[in-house]
Amino acid sequence: MKRRSKVLLGLATVAGACLPLGAFATTASAAEGTHIQIKQNAAIAATTCYTFVGAEDKNYCHISRPMGDSVTVGVPANTTQVVIDLKNFPWESPSDSITVDPSKNRCVEVSGTAYNSKLLEVGC
Repeated sequence: MKRRSKVLLGLATVAGACLPLGAFATTASAAEGTHIQIKQNAAIAATTCYTFVGAEDKNYCHISRPMGDSVTVGVPANTTQVVIDLKNFPWESPSDSITVDPSKNRCVEVSGTAYNSKLLEVGC
């Protein structure tokens, strides 16, 4: 076997050994100190709830926030996604939901009325 073939075979063996270990896998997770800002511009007293996927198994909610309110939520380390649910009333099922990538700061706006409330990712 020629030297070039041995080198290629060796590289293929190393790559095959590393793949099961996840050496080439990439996943985004929250950078330290990232946050999500929620701007409440809807004509309702909105309730927003957050699920930090990959970091915690808890839901956090800001209940009945008035129009014009703004809140900043810190993202825990190891979070791979943040699911934000919008509820028109705290006891109801979510009227809208959005999933955002926590690898950088994000801004989300609540808009609409009780009949058409929406979450929309906007520029910060």
